[in-house]
Amino acid sequence: MVIAVTETDETNIIACMIAKTFNVPITVARVRNPDSAGDVDIDTRGLTQKQVGIDIIISPEKAVAQEISKMIHFPDAENIEYFAQGKVKMVGVTIRDEADITRTAVKDLPLPKECSILGIKRQNGDLVLPKGNEKINTGDKVYLVGSIAAMREASRLLYHRTTQIKKVLILGGGMIGYYLASILEENKKDSFMTKLIEKSPDRCEELNRTLTKTLIIQGDGTEMSYYNREELNEADVAVIVTGDDRINIVAAIIAQKMQIPKVITEVTNIGYNSVYKDVDITGTITPHSITAAQILRYTHKEDVVTLSLLESGAEVTELLLSDSASVTGKTIGQAKLPEGIRIGVIVRDEQILVPQKDTILQPDDRLVVISTEKVCTKQDKFFACQYRP
Repeated sequence: MVIAVTETDETNIIACMIAKTFNVPITVARVRNPDSAGDVDIDTRGLTQKQVGIDIIISPEKAVAQEISKMIHFPDAENIEYFAQGKVKMVGVTIRDEADITRTAVKDLPLPKECSILGIKRQNGDLVLPKGNEKINTGDKVYLVGSIAAMREASRLLYHRTTQIKKVLILGGGMIGYYLASILEENKKDSFMTKLIEKSPDRCEELNRTLTKTLIIQGDGTEMSYYNREELNEADVAVIVTGDDRINIVAAIIAQKMQIPKVITEVTNIGYNSVYKDVDITGTITPHSITAAQILRYTHKEDVVTLSLLESGAEVTELLLSDSASVTGKTIGQAKLPEGIRIGVIVRDEQILVPQKDTILQPDDRLVVISTEKVCTKQDKFFACQYRP
């Protein structure tokens, strides 16, 4: 496998083309604009992606926009992932003072039948895989997994209130801002009123030609007077994706001061994470982490159907259990999984099961498994699976 993820599309495409001449089976290229992979400034003569020599395209900007779109649709959740072809949902939620479950032990939570807590990230950064007696504290980030219906019910425990998003403000008309506006325009279920602020007049003209339902405003999103003048302070969510952390931080602080209910900010340099935390900006998204998760998905064995990388370095994977896996035919208790590996839910036919110690693992079970950073590599020992899409 060759993975080309330099900052230049041409370099990545050429690297994949050369790799194919050496019969490399799989090539992965980072391409900023995947819609024009065969139309960069090299002579591809109209060839398709496969003909150019790229098996898999990774577009961090498009992936970030898709993640932000999830955060807009589920504004009270900070991490959202789907497993088992959309039957299972995982969310991460930071617990506030007003939540009903603070100081409650995990075993005493009135969770729905098809839902379980995968892990709890403490304020000091430690990730705990709960066994039952652990209590949930204010500031903890709780990761839940379960059926769609169960997660909807569980949300009432986690969220003090549910924010409804209708008016979206995007600061930054780069690739992420463009992709996000496009996704919101294409959404048929929800109707969003979207405004996009971009400083460059030329870029505004480009965006106006392609975005038909988004109001493009030429201006500076770091000027406080601008918010009142353009009625930007009426937004339900501000998405700040200028590509510059310093501008993002200033714009995020202004958006908070304008009492916009939810602020989502791109973090291009993880060194600024502590700054975002100091000014209480929790809705952050890191393109590098999303790219890393995409690459990890392709470097894992074929038994990994879906993979999500958490901030703590832990992995949440969906695995298809084969006849030959060492845990097949054993109960959860007999499997003796090490500390740091936990099965959140099992998808068996149309059932979604929260495993107990006496639950027997069967061939073709789809398992949603969390593994902490220290034991991720030990997962194969227990779940040597065979992939079937």
